[in-house]
Amino acid sequence: MSEKKFIRPPGHADCRVSTHVGDCLTFGRGKLDGNGFWSVPCEECARAHEQQFPEDGPCWPHTDEDLLKMGFSAEDVAKQHQ
Repeated sequence: MSEKKFIRPPGHADCRVSTHVGDCLTFGRGKLDGNGFWSVPCEECARAHEQQFPEDGPCWPHTDEDLLKMGFSAEDVAKQHQ
């Protein structure tokens, strides 16, 4: 199996990747909780990874579009921005 080389966006050398309890990749920095979520999520790194490796699927933090495709209601998606 070949090893993937993720190229982080400029200025994101301190961002890391993990896997949350649902087997989704998570991107961020700071403290990693027991469920695999970062205290400081990094949307830029998540989107960059999705572009470089689309076969890995949506990464956390998710876009609104991804959440809707996953079955979340528009109301639930809007709540995350409050």
